[in-house]
Amino acid sequence: MKRNFKMSWAFNVILGAFLLSMGSCKEEELVFPQQGDQEAIVTETRPTAKPTNLTFVSAFNQKLEIHWPALSDRVVKAEIRYTEGAEEKMVTVSKFDEPTIIIFKDYKVYTVTVQYFTSDGTASKLSKVSLKPGPYEAAYKLTGLTLEPVPGGIKFVFPKTSDRAITTKISYELDGKEIVRTFDSNKESEVVISNLTDESKEVAFKILTMDEELKVAVVDERKQAPGVLAYKGILKTVVAFMDGNNGGLAWTNSAKDPATIIVNYQLNGAAKTVRIDNSTDVEKRVLFDLQGKPTAFTFTVETDGLTSPVQNAEVKAPTLLSRSTWSAEVSSTESQEGAANGKASSLIDGDIGTYWHSTWSSSNNPVYPHWFIVDLGNVENFAQFGMIRRHNNNTGGFKTFNIETSLDKASWTMVGKDLFFDSAGPAVWHDYNVSMVKARYIRITMTEPMGAGATSTHLAEFRAAGYAPIVLK
Repeated sequence: MKRNFKMSWAFNVILGAFLLSMGSCKEEELVFPQQGDQEAIVTETRPTAKPTNLTFVSAFNQKLEIHWPALSDRVVKAEIRYTEGAEEKMVTVSKFDEPTIIIFKDYKVYTVTVQYFTSDGTASKLSKVSLKPGPYEAAYKLTGLTLEPVPGGIKFVFPKTSDRAITTKISYELDGKEIVRTFDSNKESEVVISNLTDESKEVAFKILTMDEELKVAVVDERKQAPGVLAYKGILKTVVAFMDGNNGGLAWTNSAKDPATIIVNYQLNGAAKTVRIDNSTDVEKRVLFDLQGKPTAFTFTVETDGLTSPVQNAEVKAPTLLSRSTWSAEVSSTESQEGAANGKASSLIDGDIGTYWHSTWSSSNNPVYPHWFIVDLGNVENFAQFGMIRRHNNNTGGFKTFNIETSLDKASWTMVGKDLFFDSAGPAVWHDYNVSMVKARYIRITMTEPMGAGATSTHLAEFRAAGYAPIVLK
């Protein structure tokens, strides 16, 4: 029993020594992490809690923040080394519960090393990192600045950097006078310079940012043309037209800015005014009584408190559209009508002596309804069309038809239904008015023959008329 007791006592001594050595190893690992250079983290974002690894934060104003991880009680200091110019710099840190801040002289890449030491002078491995401190906040405001054209002005967008005051001045010339706008670009990160009415000219700006606390001032120069004034964008789309006995004014307001349109004219010697207030409709029109008479009138467009110059216009009949961009397709063609006839292109060739004819010579001839589509090649303000029958045949033509318009050849709008066409009468033009509509494609569908029992049809020519946008002052 005594011998066994001695062995047990010896075993306990050995075990205790082993446990002490294990504790010492764990403590050494806490003091000197085995990750070497891998333990340093470089970031521009400050950790929200105490980091698990050594963290370098590149901060504004050429500062470096070093955030320390949890360290063993055996660590008594750390040495930070870097080179500034030709001089070797060293910073000694003994307090690890708050970030250490170093301010560099230059905005460049630095190599920084950190090494820990215990109270007996034992040194850890070096943690080394290459990093570039953040620029001066006032300078970054200008490098990150963007300029955006807006209607009648320019928007300056500054990066939000901190809650510190960065005094900013924007200066430029307007009508021979210097204009200066002063503000804090950390409180107002977006600033609009307005009342710039000429979108064809760039405006030269001088931008000054000042950090009064650090005594830093930075200047930059930029050029930017303003955006088109909202009323100018609308003016480019305005069309005057006739609609029965009424005159009309139509426009497009793509930006949906509240727009007021005022029309002034004379009717039987009396002054008349028609207005639409604060309309945000993308497509809008106003009608006014003219008793069917072509009439001159004036109008203005107001947006954002700015009113356009007075514009002169005239309501009159539509004019023929150029055929130079047109093409046509038909429901069927006939090849037995001669080289110049029977095909779709004969409908729009400008020659009333040629004609289109639907198929009649096949073993399975198509019957009513027949149709043709004219592609105008561009979107037009379509308001009138005409057709003329085949010059050498007054039988076999159609009597009734429908007309539809489309912008995309997929969605169609009926603008005339069950209209009459006299294909048995004289070979003269028959013209039809429709309420003005934007259209690229026009489809005519023949629904009934002039003569009972006819299954095919024909037509010599199709024409279309519309309105061009008003020529502006």
